[in-house]
Amino acid sequence: MKTDKEMLISVIYNDTSRDDEIDDAVMDLSKFDDDEVIQILMKVANNASFDHMIRASAGESLADIWLRRSIINYTQLGTLTEIALKEALAMIKSNRTDWYTTFSELFPMKVKEEPILR
Repeated sequence: MKTDKEMLISVIYNDTSRDDEIDDAVMDLSKFDDDEVIQILMKVANNASFDHMIRASAGESLADIWLRRSIINYTQLGTLTEIALKEALAMIKSNRTDWYTTFSELFPMKVKEEPILR
């Protein structure tokens, strides 16, 4: 019998799963903060074949794991792209400004300030 984690992973990689089911599985995987889950979420976050919403959720789930562990992998964060990076950084910036500052110093080209509209 599959564990909860294995069932969630199988939903992600099942060709018949709907996007909303995959998105829920990606979000629920954040409860399992082991290295295998982090690697799967990294793959989902950077895989353009997944829907934009799913990739955003993967970025958010990664940030949730790092925040709960109280340890961040700046290299992994730096490899995130597009919406996954944006979601992860938003969560990190609101919870650990010190991490956000360090990341912006390590990866200045990855941190883009939103323009001020006048």
